[in-house]
Amino acid sequence: MLHPAVWMIRFCHYTCMLYEQIKRKVIMKKLCVSLVFLGMLSSAVFGDELERLNQMHEVLQKNSIEGFFDTVRINRWNAPRIPSKWFIDAHVKDADERRLLQAARDFGYQLALRLDDLAQEQQVLPVGDALFQRTLVLCDLGDWCAETVGYGNTFLAYRCLDLVAVGLARLTASLEFPLASCEKIAVRMNPKWGDVPYQLQVLNGEANTNLFINDKITHNELIDQWSIGWTMREMAENPASLKELVERYGPSPPFNPRLVDVKAAAGNLRFFLSDDRLPNLVTLSEFWDSRWHRKVAMGLFTQARNKALSLLKFRAVVGFFPSPFVRSEEELKRRDAEIEKYAKRGITITKLEDGPSYDSLYEAFRREWEKNANKKAKEYNEKEYVNAYYAYKEVTSSTFFDEDTAQIQSKKQREEKEEQRQKK
Repeated sequence: MLHPAVWMIRFCHYTCMLYEQIKRKVIMKKLCVSLVFLGMLSSAVFGDELERLNQMHEVLQKNSIEGFFDTVRINRWNAPRIPSKWFIDAHVKDADERRLLQAARDFGYQLALRLDDLAQEQQVLPVGDALFQRTLVLCDLGDWCAETVGYGNTFLAYRCLDLVAVGLARLTASLEFPLASCEKIAVRMNPKWGDVPYQLQVLNGEANTNLFINDKITHNELIDQWSIGWTMREMAENPASLKELVERYGPSPPFNPRLVDVKAAAGNLRFFLSDDRLPNLVTLSEFWDSRWHRKVAMGLFTQARNKALSLLKFRAVVGFFPSPFVRSEEELKRRDAEIEKYAKRGITITKLEDGPSYDSLYEAFRREWEKNANKKAKEYNEKEYVNAYYAYKEVTSSTFFDEDTAQIQSKKQREEKEEQRQKK
């Protein structure tokens, strides 16, 4: 017969075991309920996001860009994250997530088409309040796109900024339009999403790993590290080209471990690949599905933006845009006397106007800039007038284009020349 103390110990032991079993069942039941709830919540969130994308798509189709953005503000809609097609194919396995991200890409594509239409309007809207307001909306739209970090968001934001440059250049070139209003646009053309930290977020998101580990990296360092990645990928995938690359550029330096996760980069070299023969375009719809991470790394600020800002600086410093340079009668007499004097010594002096590259408008811009810049704009590049000259000449001849339109025009000209050549 067992001692009462032993019975007591066994009773306590079995009681504890029973309690643990009951507790496990309760926990498992709660866990199952929680998982079901989370699944329902996830489905609800997915459904809400998809519905919001459908609503945004519908509003974009039925309204002007101003009407669309007014609705965005009223509903406080955030821009969807728009990854590259490559990212979805390479990294997204869940069917619902793929469906949601593809819907975001479809919306981005429609917005890219709308921006293509607006590019034409930016060329023909009369200089005045309508063009000014449209240009401000494009500033807002670009910022809205970039508030959500994504590959497609980046290209759309820069496309908007490129169209803003057209509006700014046309408004600036008209001395009747207030300078202060032009400067209001100009301050929007150096957004934070144009800085390197934003580029790193986009690239790391697309690589699906923390590839660039130092957010203090400079733009030149980022370009260097990207070039190293491209070279290493080329060497790994095309061994035959290794010798040629080494002969042309020397041995490729290794990744900088202070800037790049070397292990992640070495295991992800295909990330440094871009589609071949991509034109220098921003977001034309026919290239929407292309893979162009290199462009993100190199930076997307365009010549149109730079020229527009230079034109504004020139107007702010000089105060007007000069007419083509013409020498006064007195200057012509002095110059002819100098030429005659040197001719008697057997020295031939060529007139500036006789030079093959002489441009009287360019000369006028140079003279006015150099006359005023030392007094009012010492902080500006002394060659600022060069960009300003090209911008003004293009605006006055209706050929100041955004990057995409400029490429389209160049393509048309090449095709026309080729057609004429074949007819001959």
